[in-house]
Amino acid sequence: MKNYKIYYFLGILLAFTACSKDDPSYAELTDSKKGVLIGITKFTGNTQNLTIFPFIDEARTFEFSASYGGLGLPKSNITVEYVVDNRAFDSVNVVRQQSGLPLYEKFPAGSYTASGMTATINAGQTLSPNIKISYLSKKFDPTKSYLLPISISNANGYALGTNKTIFIVAGKVQEVRAVTTGWVASASSEQPSGENTGKASALMDGDLATIWHAQYSGGPAGTYPYLIQYDMVNPIYVTKIGIAPRQNNGNGPTLFKLEGSLDGTSWTTLLDNQVFDPNKRDGTLQDYALSAPTNLRYVKVTLLEGKQTLSFLSEIAVYKY
Repeated sequence: MKNYKIYYFLGILLAFTACSKDDPSYAELTDSKKGVLIGITKFTGNTQNLTIFPFIDEARTFEFSASYGGLGLPKSNITVEYVVDNRAFDSVNVVRQQSGLPLYEKFPAGSYTASGMTATINAGQTLSPNIKISYLSKKFDPTKSYLLPISISNANGYALGTNKTIFIVAGKVQEVRAVTTGWVASASSEQPSGENTGKASALMDGDLATIWHAQYSGGPAGTYPYLIQYDMVNPIYVTKIGIAPRQNNGNGPTLFKLEGSLDGTSWTTLLDNQVFDPNKRDGTLQDYALSAPTNLRYVKVTLLEGKQTLSFLSEIAVYKY
């Protein structure tokens, strides 16, 4: 089944036969239910995607309303009742499972509140006041996807349209490798000229053939520990780092720690005593995930130990949400 079919509870907004404004029935007040459908107006596709990242302390909001669709206008108020639709939730997950897609989880406890679960389409009107969903992004795990289906359960006996359900999704946040344009790299020791540059900037150029190398000529030879720092200019939410050894020499570092900072003065240890394999020279990066996404402008890698006094690396990549 095509992915776009999985939300089979959703339909398109109803298209009604156009009536001339000169037709007296166009604005007629009526309590007749014939040909009238009640639905949800906030409909721009299969899902309504919430903004989860970056995390903020304040609640974000999302709003939707109910609509009256039919010839004329309601003569009496119409009370619209909503429910969190667990049957719709289960049905969507059944189809996702059949399609080989990851299943949704329900919204975490305490992650959202609704301004109400009833609204009224007043006489002579076609729309109800909005229902406001307030949600706390920090309550969501960015590695998971969540679904909250809300359906109209009753509207004073009026028939419900195919757009009676709205599917509110807090999707998994995508992790990407950060672009290093404009970043500044520095090191406590570097070889200012020589093989494959030798400078700290070689660590963030995306090229495994270029390397950072501790100083070995033209000044004091480097020795452990070595400090390598990135100023990323603008804060980002760091999720992990990836480190690649020099590809033609396995005598590199074996142990490191990672620190982070927003101001370059106060540092927090993010990872400590991390084992690194300098002999894993297969063109890939060894990944080290943070315990939680952390907003940082600066990252500092301290190489604690290695196979020889001098040290070198090909890449240190930073990943973010």
